[in-house]
Amino acid sequence: MHQSTLRRGLAALAPLLTVATLAAPARAATYRADAASSITDARGDVTTDDDPAQPLNEARADVTAASADYRPGEIAFTLNVAQPTDPRTDPNWKDGASFALWGLDTSGDKNADYLVSLVTVQGVLISGVVGASDPNTVLCFGSGSFDGTTYGAVIASSCVGNPAQFNWGGGMVYAPNPGKINAVLAVDGAPDGDAMAGPVTAPGAIDPAAGGYWLVGRDGGVFSFNSPFSGSTGAVKLNQPIVGVAADPDHKGYWFVASDGGVFGFDAAFLGSTGNLKLNKPIVGMTPTPTGKGYWLVASDGGIFSFGDAAFYGSTGSLNLNKPIVGMATTPSGKGYWLVASDGGIFSFGDARFFGSTGTMKLNQPIVAMASNGTGKGYWMVAADGGVFAFGDALPLGSALGSSFPVVGIAAAKDGQGYSIVRADGTVVNKGTAPLAGSLVGHTLTLPIVGIAATI
Repeated sequence: MHQSTLRRGLAALAPLLTVATLAAPARAATYRADAASSITDARGDVTTDDDPAQPLNEARADVTAASADYRPGEIAFTLNVAQPTDPRTDPNWKDGASFALWGLDTSGDKNADYLVSLVTVQGVLISGVVGASDPNTVLCFGSGSFDGTTYGAVIASSCVGNPAQFNWGGGMVYAPNPGKINAVLAVDGAPDGDAMAGPVTAPGAIDPAAGGYWLVGRDGGVFSFNSPFSGSTGAVKLNQPIVGVAADPDHKGYWFVASDGGVFGFDAAFLGSTGNLKLNKPIVGMTPTPTGKGYWLVASDGGIFSFGDAAFYGSTGSLNLNKPIVGMATTPSGKGYWLVASDGGIFSFGDARFFGSTGTMKLNQPIVAMASNGTGKGYWMVAADGGVFAFGDALPLGSALGSSFPVVGIAAAKDGQGYSIVRADGTVVNKGTAPLAGSLVGHTLTLPIVGIAATI
């Protein structure tokens, strides 16, 4: 990407730094070849911002690779440099002093029509889109991430007109001496010169049989991705906030559960609740039986409440736990279940076998949810920072690190060979065979997302 585009990106930062509503991360995925583009760049070609002929030895700006993925409803970019630093803690990134930048050519003339900047504001990563001809007007906001190696940004494709295809380039502008008057900036772009990579073509429609997922907010608002919308409590005044969601095995409906154990079914049978009981501890989640004719609710003390054909196999309600229970998953037979605590401790009941835990490990962030891979011989747990831990025959498919927004849920793919991870801002990270059905990137939510359920 040409230096003139990188320089125009400097003007794009001013509006971004006044924003308080933010979003989240780039995610790994597999696409048709024409819906994704990756490039590499030679090392040692950094220059100053005011003279493209003046070399500068600055590995923190030295672009080595970049990519663009066109996903359902969104476009994701990545950038790698020779010496990456964490934008959230590197003082040279503070308040837009340094930034990653991507240019999009949607008209086919090999000139950038839109600029996507990745910046940090008060330690929070965000991305924003501006028109190249009017860089002082922010068109929309996206998400940002840094996983220790790769900078990422995801934007809604509608923000740039849902183009049938686009060309693109990436670059880094790094401030070695931020705040110093007349200090030079280190810049590097890829591809070099006036070239742009691509074209990247819009992906085709998702096969409905591939499955999808629902996201639920704290108010019970539902967002459907390649899955049917069957209703919500978004317009209802709830006694207590929604804390979890579970899919009815018929693929069409779902339940929500509130922290008081109130259950709301949408194209899914209501089989009972604890909404009229006085609980010792709040409900933190629910799991249906394989038949869809029953479900369990679990409280933070591990107390289990069974409804319909869900049998009681035990609980930790009478135990003194080191950490509270945060989630549960059932075995394929429906004759057992696992409970997981925030330290990753696992408690097995019925025919659920123990395959390992993180109970003895020092975690960077607490565990927030778990999912079974469907074989009865393995499970995943996910931490608030997106770290994923696989046990038994559950495949280690990678984590979702690097966002400023916490992970709140995980759902297994229909074949058990992948999973979808959701963050509180509604961005979704898909691994393995989990369907790439979209997310809430670019949307401003009234209340955070609290859970995800996949069609099963």
